[in-house]
Amino acid sequence: MTITAQETTAASTETVDAVVVGAGFSGLYTLRRLRELGLSASCFEAGDDVGGTWYWNRYPGARSDSDSTVYSFSDYFNPELLAEWRWSERYPSQPEIQRYLAWVAEREDLRKYITFGTRVISARFDRDAGRWTIRTDSGRTVSARYFIPAVGVLSTPNMPSFPGLDEFQGQWYHTARMPEEDFDFTGKRVAVIGNGATAVQIIPVVARTAARVYEFSRNPYHCVPGRNHELDAEDWKTIESSHPEIFETARANFGGFPYPDFAGIGAEMSPEQRREVLEGLWGKGGLTLAFSGFADVLVDREVNEFVVDFLREKIADVVRDPALAERLSPTSPFVSKRPPIEHGYYAAFNRDNVAIADMKENPVARVTANAIHLADGTEYEVDVILFATGFDAFTGALYAMNIHDADGVLLQDRWANGPATYLGMTVPGFPNMFLHYCGPQNPAILTNGPTLIEQQGKWIGDFLAHMESSGHRVVDTAQDAADGFVEMHNTISNMTVIPDTASWWTGTNVDGKPSGLLSWCGGFPEYRRICDEAVADYAGFRFG
Repeated sequence: MTITAQETTAASTETVDAVVVGAGFSGLYTLRRLRELGLSASCFEAGDDVGGTWYWNRYPGARSDSDSTVYSFSDYFNPELLAEWRWSERYPSQPEIQRYLAWVAEREDLRKYITFGTRVISARFDRDAGRWTIRTDSGRTVSARYFIPAVGVLSTPNMPSFPGLDEFQGQWYHTARMPEEDFDFTGKRVAVIGNGATAVQIIPVVARTAARVYEFSRNPYHCVPGRNHELDAEDWKTIESSHPEIFETARANFGGFPYPDFAGIGAEMSPEQRREVLEGLWGKGGLTLAFSGFADVLVDREVNEFVVDFLREKIADVVRDPALAERLSPTSPFVSKRPPIEHGYYAAFNRDNVAIADMKENPVARVTANAIHLADGTEYEVDVILFATGFDAFTGALYAMNIHDADGVLLQDRWANGPATYLGMTVPGFPNMFLHYCGPQNPAILTNGPTLIEQQGKWIGDFLAHMESSGHRVVDTAQDAADGFVEMHNTISNMTVIPDTASWWTGTNVDGKPSGLLSWCGGFPEYRRICDEAVADYAGFRFG
């Protein structure tokens, strides 16, 4: 059967082998793999085009924090594509990434399998039929053997509840839902709520034309310099001659980036040696400080504090006002949040039109027609509010689809005390469901996206090939396999500095969400090894 084949029953239920949800990197990879397997599929995408997070996140300054050399599909996907696409910069911008994914969809002829502007509103597994029934907000019902959510880990915006926001007479947007047309900030007073990666990218861009920019901030992040630059013909000559090596380097790196492995154990180095390592990585820019620095930075608090002190010094070197530099300096452990790549963020605070509104001890009390009021009575008159307040990570998009097991129990009810998966890709009691780059306990937060997406996509594709060749109709995950994986995940997590910090990594940014690290933090190579081991004998799965 080809991927285009669809049948319609008398009850107007379409029948395919697989339903894929989402048309970003992971959805496109999955569709191509299904085609290779000769399986039919329907893909539903809420946006009006491919791109996933890069369709929705079109705020000013949006760009990847991964080097463009690995922020693309590799030779694992289609080697021919590598010779046909050239990125313009070290870190590709949102418009360029969107163009790339649109080009891939066209080049691979994948659009015809995707229904845009459509959301899945329910999915339920039928034990007797061994199939999933998926319903959409457009009224379509599809029956599929395999259900593959590929909705990403950051796709459901998190909006704070600010009293009076409905009274605001200016314009306000969550940064993941900005208007498609270019927004003109010239002469406007702009409030940016938040200080994570999105705010770090927005502020230096908006500050160029806005009359005033206020960053409403609680706990500053550990920003590192990007050292972005255009890629010229000579750069590409070098890149294209070593594409396979670049990707292999990334797959061997703790975070899946094209960087050398860790420089060593920080605890075994002198302060001078540590300083030399950090200065070298600071000069290179990017996430090298996190993934090519000290192998013990996540577990040795003294080493971690050494890195934090180094970052505080660097901030003070850029921000001229000492009090402001102190306010912008992080106090939480390094890599307890993903360090934003900054392209002029700290320097922007040397401008007369950029200021901080400190929400840590003085939260927002309410919004009025033209201002934001803090608890102590301080008032900021603004024309535009940009909510850079992040996402309901990992679980938000999954819960929105109302996924039921065979007994009708919702996934969110099964996970009432916290999510539990096997390998971040399967869930006991939800047969034939594979979570591609969206399952809790996968290493997305600490990994280059495409590196992980291709590893998981290949694993899922190979698993389906095994199902087809072996004649298995249904597969479920053994509860003890998931329990063992979650226990391992928690053990590793508790060895690190990450649980000490309240953030979206641990779910504390969403009211009522169970607290706990949502991402595997044991490194990409170890995660890949565990995934490979799991399918060496399929001991953690039950076939029927």
